[in-house]
Amino acid sequence: MVQAPGAEDNRVVMEDNISHRKKRNLDLFLEELKRGQEKRELKQQLRKAKRQDRGAHRDSPSASGGSPTRKNEATQAVHVAGGDDSKTTNLFITNIHTKVDEQALCMAFAKHGPIASVKIMWPRTPEEFARQRNSGFVSFMDRETAASALSDMDGYRFNGLALRVCWGKCVPLPENPVFVLDTENPRRMPLTGYPFNARMSTNAGNEDDIPEVHVERPLDHRMIRLIHWTIEHVITHGPAFELQLISRKSNDPRFEFLTDYELPEHAYYRWRMYSLLNGDTKHKWRDQMFFMHDKGPVWVPPAIIEHAKPTDEMAWDYEDVDTASSEAEEEAERIRGDLRRDTLGKRARDRLERRVRRVQGAAAQRGPIAEAMTFAIDHAYAASDVVEIVCQSLVDQASLPNDKLSKLMLISDILHNCSAPVPNAWRLRQAVEERLDRIFEDLAVAFRSIDARLKAEQFRKAVLAVLAVWEAWMMFPGKDIYKLAAMFS
Repeated sequence: MVQAPGAEDNRVVMEDNISHRKKRNLDLFLEELKRGQEKRELKQQLRKAKRQDRGAHRDSPSASGGSPTRKNEATQAVHVAGGDDSKTTNLFITNIHTKVDEQALCMAFAKHGPIASVKIMWPRTPEEFARQRNSGFVSFMDRETAASALSDMDGYRFNGLALRVCWGKCVPLPENPVFVLDTENPRRMPLTGYPFNARMSTNAGNEDDIPEVHVERPLDHRMIRLIHWTIEHVITHGPAFELQLISRKSNDPRFEFLTDYELPEHAYYRWRMYSLLNGDTKHKWRDQMFFMHDKGPVWVPPAIIEHAKPTDEMAWDYEDVDTASSEAEEEAERIRGDLRRDTLGKRARDRLERRVRRVQGAAAQRGPIAEAMTFAIDHAYAASDVVEIVCQSLVDQASLPNDKLSKLMLISDILHNCSAPVPNAWRLRQAVEERLDRIFEDLAVAFRSIDARLKAEQFRKAVLAVLAVWEAWMMFPGKDIYKLAAMFS
């Protein structure tokens, strides 16, 4: 077979190209491995440099200053659980409830000493939001107070979650603390001299020098409900109701938010009132900054709680939810002139009846008896109504003999404490004395209705034991005690 001219040369060239291509692919693969190795070595060097130069490229967190980048925050958050930097005064805190802000965190930790800086690492990505937990930093002015806070706050349940606290990396300390707790009134923030204790904004680029009132929801659910109750009644009955409430509750610390303009609770009360009067609803409001008064501070509303549960702290249900709001309801009835000073209001009557109903059974627990007795002493101004409710519960035909004994023990407890240094407490003894015959006549009927001889004897001994104690206390005249005891002979 005759080969075409140049065919051999073409074949040699093709073989050389294939060989060169194989060599080139191998070189590329080797170069890829080399570049990968170089990247790994570079990462190792960077990690080593970070360990040797902790915090060198980190912004200092502050209570209200510019926030550092997420990279710097993550760098600062690197710590060894249980580790101990002998110079740091900075604490790293995890498992922070999403409703806790810098102010609340500052108030919680400031009981140990002056705060140098505080920062919460707020979630920014969907994954961070899904965790439903935040982390943050609190730095103290000295090591001793930081160590005390670490020991006391690690595991402390704050807003329903147990905090986890350990040492964080050392941060620069300011010349003066950003927060010092007022020991006389721990709820009060440091005074700024501006209306409603407003603070100057420290946001970058802010040149207006306008103070801001950052409204925060109180963490105490009872205080939230009391404020909401007050707002509803002021809106319903007008400013005169607020003035009457201030006058009558001037010595009650629970209503201090009405007159102390520096308290954060007053800012919340004032904003919530303004919000509702301007068309917002109880659960939805405008969250944009606004001026409440001309030439006044800027008001910054709190964030709206999304997906709030019915039992959330923003609930406006006051049916037997709180003693303070119930007592305030009673005070409102008096202010409106619905009842006299020496009588129980509807709310107070309902509360006492519920407490008395819990006192039942031969082996009644001390808790329900103590609660009912305390209520009776606190409402001694309406002694006749209080004793009548207890007496009516005892003589009720549906009441079992053992329940009657429990009510008798409650009456005995009330008598034992009627000498307490409480206004009108003495009137309780007088009210009981007026109903002695009625009470013991019913007990005697219950005694005779018991068929079992042993149970009847136990009932009789229990009643006579109470009378013997009253005689020892010299609660009533001896002849009256003997007369009552004769009913069980």
